[in-house]
Amino acid sequence: FGNGDLYAERLFPRARHIEVQILGDGTGDVCHLWERECSVQRQRQKIVEIAPAPNLSPSVRARILGAALNLAEAVRYRNAGTVEFLLDASDEGEDAPFAFIETNARLQVEHTVTEEVTGLDIVRLQLEIAGGRTLAELGLGRDRVPAPRGTAIQLRINLETMGEGGMAKPAGGTLTAYEPPAGPGVRVDGYGYPGYRTNPRFDSLLLALVCREAQ
Repeated sequence: FGNGDLYAERLFPRARHIEVQILGDGTGDVCHLWERECSVQRQRQKIVEIAPAPNLSPSVRARILGAALNLAEAVRYRNAGTVEFLLDASDEGEDAPFAFIETNARLQVEHTVTEEVTGLDIVRLQLEIAGGRTLAELGLGRDRVPAPRGTAIQLRINLETMGEGGMAKPAGGTLTAYEPPAGPGVRVDGYGYPGYRTNPRFDSLLLALVCREAQ
């Protein structure tokens, strides 16, 4: 909030981290692919993501989605991306305040939960846009967004060790077993096998486990 040379930050006593998946083709045409709940974090890192975000009123959801679209439209956004917000969870009313955090002009690990509830391949869509396709040609647009199908949740499975102070730290080593789950509604994005030696030069994320409720 600005007042001349005086600026202050607004306190959200109970903040939720809500992010919106967007697509834009550079013509000013943009669309959202609904939102994700990313409030479960540790050491400034998301570890659980849910799509769509639970317990959002229709009004709050519409306001957040609209803000993301307005931002993308104003800059003639071209790519897949994510617009991130903090929502004041201490206010459960239709006018609950929220604040812009940042825009990530790229795909994020958690895009998988959005793919699961929309049935869209966001990686393919991003490549199609890069190749010159418009959202209209791809059957999408601000008023043409597939309704979400159920709910999906992603958990990040990391290679970690616990420090003496109880803090998790990235770790590595050789896998003695690798048995990812499988079945209807289960998606595993990862890599490993017994005997695989992880590389400490890369992120400690071993796999992303995504589960979608059966329809």
